Formats: sequence, C-alpha cells, structure tokens
Amino acid sequence: MSLPDRGSAVETVVRKLWDDLQIVDDASGLSFLKKKPKIMEGLAPFSDDEVLAAIREVKGGKAEEKPVKQVELEALLAAPDGFGDDVPIDPNFHARRLPDRAWRQSKRNDGIEAVVQVHRLREVLALVGFTRFEAVTPDINGEYETDVERAQIALEPTWFPAVENRGEGLFVQLSAQAVMSWLARPTVKQRLDALARGHKHWGKDRKSQRPFPGGPYVLLHSLSHLLIQSLAMRCGYPASSIRERIYADTQAQHFGILLYTGSSDAEGTLGGLVQQARHIEDHLAQALRMSALCSNDPVCAYHVPGESLESRWLHGAACHGCALVAETSCEMRNDYLDRALVVPVLGFPDAAFFGAVP
Repeated sequence: MSLPDRGSAVETVVRKLWDDLQIVDDASGLSFLKKKPKIMEGLAPFSDDEVLAAIREVKGGKAEEKPVKQVELEALLAAPDGFGDDVPIDPNFHARRLPDRAWRQSKRNDGIEAVVQVHRLREVLALVGFTRFEAVTPDINGEYETDVERAQIALEPTWFPAVENRGEGLFVQLSAQAVMSWLARPTVKQRLDALARGHKHWGKDRKSQRPFPGGPYVLLHSLSHLLIQSLAMRCGYPASSIRERIYADTQAQHFGILLYTGSSDAEGTLGGLVQQARHIEDHLAQALRMSALCSNDPVCAYHVPGESLESRWLHGAACHGCALVAETSCEMRNDYLDRALVVPVLGFPDAAFFGAVP
C-alpha cells in the first residue's frame, strides 16, 4: 500500500522550521513557539506528540525504520473527521473518519471504536523475483520472510516491472479496551492455546518456525473474511476483488481492518465500497448472523487445530462453507482463521468477541 508516511511528513516540516524548533525540549516550549503564525501554520496538520517525536529524531539521528504496516496504520488513524461529498484532496490517498452519528445506531457494537472512509488509495505491485515450490508470504507486520530462497528476475536487476492500482476502501478500528478485556477471558485463552498448539504442529517440518500471530490477529483476520462476504452483496464489487490488510499492534494497542479494492488504469472508483462504511453495523450484523452456523457444522465448529486429522493445523472453526475466501482477497493464504473468536458457535459459546445476533 502506498499510503503517506506521517513520520516523514512531519519530519520534513520540522526540518523546514528547524531554526526555530531546535530549542524545543518539551511540550511547553513547543506551545510557546506555536504562537508564531508561521510555526502554527506549518505544524497545524500534526499533533504535539508527533512534532516532539520528530524533533527528538532530528536531534538524535534517524530512528529505526518502521514496519510497513505501522506506517499505514498511522496514516489511517490520523484521518481527520468529516463526511459528505467525495472530493479528494489528494488523488493518491484521501480518508475521512466518520462521526459516530453517521454509522452508529445502537450500543450493540461498542467493540468498534471508529470507522474511516478511504475515498482514494494507491497500491503498487512490483515483481522482484519468483519461487518454485514455496511462496514467499509476508508476516503479520507486512514484512516478507527471508528464509525462502527467491530467484531473481535478472542477474543484476536495475529496475523491476510494476503496476499501480488505485481504488477505495473502508477501515474499521476495534476498541483497544474491548480487545484487551476479551483477551483476558479464560475461555479465550483456552481457545488460543488450542490454536497455538496447531501452529506448533504446522511448524515442525519447516525450516523456521514463524511465531504464532496472537489472538488479536486471528480475531481481526476472521472478522475481515466475514465482512468481505457481507460487503460483496451490496458494494458492487465481487468478493474476490475485495482485499484485506490486518493491523494488530498489541504493543501500541491499535487494532483494525482495511478492506479495499483497486484496479490499474482507473483514476476514479465506483464508490460503492467506501459508502458501505455508513452501514457497517448492518454488515456486521449480517456477518455475525451468517457465521454463527456453518453448513458443515457440527464438524466445522468442533474442529480442534491441535488434534487435526486433516492437517488443518492453522484453522479453528473455519472452512470453505463459512470463513474461507478467495486467496486473491486474503493476505495470509486463508490461514489463522477461527469464527469461534468472533461469534458464538456450536460447542464454544463463550470465546466470541461479539455477542450472538438474533
């Protein structure tokens, strides 16, 4: 995803105003300098914490490069409030956080913190090589593994073929307090232990053991797949055209899902997906209602990943009848899914983040 790096943007402004900002050591000093119209105007798009962090980086040297998903998440969380006409300021990225009154109709979904309409976004895909037997897949931070040997497309490549896709999407942020409270429940810990055992079995015959992604990632990933199926019925795009980005930053306690679509040679978008952000409660209710009972239940619901007879070590209550989607949509090749963590299912009614929907 080619989203703006707010860290780079604020650093650029800080360096431009460095003659004044170099004397700033704390928030009070920054507040005093912001009385100057030039300083106030330049730093208006950024919070004081972002500016102070950039000042510290300039003084102490560049900090360690951030994971790609962290940069994307910061851009999405920084989207200003607003809704109305779709008038993009930046054709590459334009997002607005919906006010609660525009989408929240009840207290049933208090686990959702915010909903962001992403009117414009850009995705850049580049071919840097290929593998024959095992695909190179990203980890939960969007970084690619290095243990899989990749063949280069040339002996000494100086450029790579790439395609630029433009599209739209919506971002759903879960409440950090609700997620942490959910993680502390004994039934959730028990379910996650079973998923972790399945993950351990899966990694036995592999060169390197990828760490278990954790409960928040499995929750968000499963919820994302369920929402994709509901959104596809009303947004004008088929489910195979809707893609996901999962953000599970447990350290910073930021949890969210970006569902987006894009196509090459298209400067505009259909607008159907981004407008569904206003109806996210309806889509969530539909997703929970449909996923509470799978056509393969009780076999699907009672599947135990740590004792799998079918070698489905990375799945809980998930199969092609309920939670799996097209692999063009999934960022993790349809692994790490369990609808029991999202909605009550047969045999596991107490591990769900959301309650049952009548």
